[in-house]
Amino acid sequence: MASTNSSTLFGGAGLGGAAQSTSIFPTNNPTNMFGNTSTTATLTGGTSPAKQSQTQQQFTPSSILGQEPTQTNAAPPSGQLTQPAFFNSLLERGKKRPISAIGQNGNFEDLPSLQLGLDDIRRKARELGTGGSKENQQQAQHTKAHYLLAASGVSPGHALRDLKSLDPQASMVTGLKEQELFDPDNQKFLKNIQQRGRQVMITESLSRAHKDFDSFLEEKVDMDWEEQRRKIFEHFGLAQKDDGAGGAKGGFGRTARPKQFNPASTTPPLSASRRSVFGRSALEKSVIGTPGTGTASIQLFEDKMDRNESVGGHSDLRFLREKMGYYADKVRLLNSARLHARTFPVLHEFSDVEGHVGGDVPRQLYDAYRALISIVGEPSKATNASGPAPLKERQFSNDYLDEVPSSRKAVSLRKQIIEGSRSFLEKLFYDEVESVISKNPREAQLGGIPTVINKIRAYIRLRAVRKDLAPDGTELQMVGRDYCWILIFYLLRCGFVTEAAEYVSQDPGFRSLDHKFVTYMTTYAQSRRLPRDLQQKINGEYQQRSRNAPDNTVDPYRMACYKIIGRCELSRRRLEGVNQSVEDWMWLQFSLAREDDRAEEVAGDVFGLEDIQIDISEIGQRVFGKGQEGPGGYGTFFFLQILGGMFEQAVSYLGSYAPITAVHFAIALAYYGLLRVSDVYTSGEEILSFTVKQYPQINFCYLLTQYTREFRTAYVEAAVDYFSLLCLNADLPGSLGKSQASICHEALREFILETRDFAKLLGDIRSDGSRIKGLIEQRLSLIKLADQEEFLKTITVQAAAIADDKGLITDAVLLYHLAEDYDRVIDIINRALSDAVAIELGGPALKLQPLRPRTNILEHGQDPVHDNHSPSIPGSSLSLTTVNDPVALAKNMIGLYNGNALYYQQIRQINRDACGLLLRMMEAKVEVETAKWTPALDAINDLNILPLRARSSVPYIRNAAQAFSSFPAIISHNIGHVIMWSITCIGHERERLNSGAYENEIRQGLADELLVMAKDLMVFSGMVKYKLPPRVYETLARAGAEIGAY
Repeated sequence: MASTNSSTLFGGAGLGGAAQSTSIFPTNNPTNMFGNTSTTATLTGGTSPAKQSQTQQQFTPSSILGQEPTQTNAAPPSGQLTQPAFFNSLLERGKKRPISAIGQNGNFEDLPSLQLGLDDIRRKARELGTGGSKENQQQAQHTKAHYLLAASGVSPGHALRDLKSLDPQASMVTGLKEQELFDPDNQKFLKNIQQRGRQVMITESLSRAHKDFDSFLEEKVDMDWEEQRRKIFEHFGLAQKDDGAGGAKGGFGRTARPKQFNPASTTPPLSASRRSVFGRSALEKSVIGTPGTGTASIQLFEDKMDRNESVGGHSDLRFLREKMGYYADKVRLLNSARLHARTFPVLHEFSDVEGHVGGDVPRQLYDAYRALISIVGEPSKATNASGPAPLKERQFSNDYLDEVPSSRKAVSLRKQIIEGSRSFLEKLFYDEVESVISKNPREAQLGGIPTVINKIRAYIRLRAVRKDLAPDGTELQMVGRDYCWILIFYLLRCGFVTEAAEYVSQDPGFRSLDHKFVTYMTTYAQSRRLPRDLQQKINGEYQQRSRNAPDNTVDPYRMACYKIIGRCELSRRRLEGVNQSVEDWMWLQFSLAREDDRAEEVAGDVFGLEDIQIDISEIGQRVFGKGQEGPGGYGTFFFLQILGGMFEQAVSYLGSYAPITAVHFAIALAYYGLLRVSDVYTSGEEILSFTVKQYPQINFCYLLTQYTREFRTAYVEAAVDYFSLLCLNADLPGSLGKSQASICHEALREFILETRDFAKLLGDIRSDGSRIKGLIEQRLSLIKLADQEEFLKTITVQAAAIADDKGLITDAVLLYHLAEDYDRVIDIINRALSDAVAIELGGPALKLQPLRPRTNILEHGQDPVHDNHSPSIPGSSLSLTTVNDPVALAKNMIGLYNGNALYYQQIRQINRDACGLLLRMMEAKVEVETAKWTPALDAINDLNILPLRARSSVPYIRNAAQAFSSFPAIISHNIGHVIMWSITCIGHERERLNSGAYENEIRQGLADELLVMAKDLMVFSGMVKYKLPPRVYETLARAGAEIGAY
């Protein structure tokens, strides 16, 4: 290893210079880097034979690169004792020779032979016998390369010198700390310890800051630009859409960060795991997040696992925006009804939106709303909440959240879900029967009186024509002209149990066919269940017929009727030989389900809602897994989950495909108390999580706050309506209910600070000083505030402080006025006037950023969303919402406060005086800018801050200079500008007087008087030295020379 390092980089010794040692390591390193024993390329460039011998003895073990170690001191000690004394003396002399005498040349050919050790002499002898050293042989081999490089214009020698100048070990050497000398001074020692501690703390802080910044960049800035470009091309039709491109989705609701967890598991994401369970972590800086970019919310709550983009289909953006607008109108009406203590048919209203909005929307989403209507029994019209048995807000909250499965409340609610889902499926099927008959009247041949039985007969006749009643070869029993068992089955399927009982009891042909079933049917029609003895009989008959009857000899519809009425063979909950849809299968499950005391039930008869939910979950995993759904197939599974009472799982599942609908399903469920919600402080951004008892729960607050991102900036009223719904679950016991209300209040606070619609959100003032209620104040009863006035005042003051810091003068003035801090209002106006005074003469005037006009707020403070087309009411609010002139703003507010003693008394005298003085300064500045020199001097003199009438009276000037310190800072900062205005007016007026055609004593007297004024101003400026800007003195000196003051 070392021997190869001794040659030049390009192999030519002659071109690289005289020195043969080309080690790239520092020359002051005492040891070889790899522990090599070769002596031709040591780190010092050359060593004495003694040191070579010592080094060879020290590094006898083999090299780590697998090279054979050089044979060192191989001769035994006895051999060394027999060497002649002459050579021993030469060896001792060589050891005592200093290194400096040898030089830095590592080529042993230039050294006398007596300077070599015995081993080196042997090695040199061997090299002479083999034709030279290995280095020379390698150099000879690379000679051609040198000539080739030289012919190409490359100088190997220069390149070698440049490479030698690069010392890779320099940083390592300089990093080594020198051994500190011992110092007995204790104070210096402690000082060094403290300094080291501070340096370590600073280093750790910088390192932590670097890591935090890198994490921030990785989380916020790291975007897949190729993916974004592909999406842009696809949007404009410049590229074909790749259905299999899952990728990292940026923009709306998804980031380019790698997937870190499975949404189906209960493990929270990384962001959620860092939250504190005792409160909101400081790492989470915002409850509502940053506003969106205005794109469609098709993937707002997409699961972290990729789904095929083609699944569910990207609807037209126009339909999505229309749906969001229609839903916002319904939410506004919902909050209006809640404010007036009226019930609201939220499910009916939301279902109308889902049924009438265009786009590629599965029919099952509309059916899911109708199923919920059947489960909760919602009326179609709004009623008074105090009326007889109304369906109130949070009606089922206590029953649904009861975590004791056997409690009376929980059992009652499960029964209601089963009955509601079954009755809806029956009605849905009957609607389909009527629709098919109306579309095919010739084949159906209804005729006669359109009773229920006749319609079912027509439907059976229609299906018989199409030959889809049963598989070919199946025996179907008939009584007269009717397929009796098919007729009974479809009557049961449509929910007409009484009509089925009447048919079997009144038809003599059927009574003669199966008189026992007449007893079963009539008994079942009374309460939809059979006594224990009849159930045992019908089960026995069912088992006998299913086992003993030959194939295709038993009517499958007869066996289906037996199974439904007698709950036979519950282990096989399907109908053999009968064509069934998904809805038919679900209806069978709900027809067989019972919610009774399981301790009293026979083991084989136990089948309830929980068993149905287990079956639905298994179907979802087997059929509706990731990427297995067909177009619109997600609607079917969502519909099954709603029917089965799996509301949290349904909302979470639908959020991956139709987030707008999922959010409003969650709102409707939370309105009736049918949604178990989680704490956003502990759940983070996880939509679906589970309680300790493994009950599912939805992050309701996160759903709503993220949903508002895309429109809350443009539609402030709609955003406030959605934020008000965050308190739907504030009635929950314990800390969970408090956290829901806390999130609502924090979201409103952040939203106020995010937007500039303070007049809409917090209120406005009329020209007479009366207050107009803002959107939040109108909805105070909905956001569950313990101290409404304190909350509003706190929010208003915080918003005002933010506006003041950002330089939003009109915003800050309005907000501090609404917070009743009138003295602060005048203080802000004074600062604005001071900035306007400080602008140079002839410069652009200071313009304020006005508020957006409050045009849709009605005169009596009612909610503007009740009348979206109300015209703008002139004078509905004070003109400060549209002014951009600080002088006009100041006059408006002063006029308002001067007319009301309540306002006037709360403003400090010093602020009132300063405001009046600044307004007069602005009037004087206007006179100066319009070249009205004499009126401008009179206006400046009326300010009583400059000794313009001193007439060279030093005491008068001194008094004015002493009064300078008593002025507020906001006034004293502008006195220098007023002095420059005065000098400007004096100079121009003297020029006008002296340029007259005729001279008289009056003109001369006025000119002299102006000259005295200028001298007095110079004396005044000298007395208040260092209190005026430097350019004031420069202007005075220049103007004084021009007007002859010197």
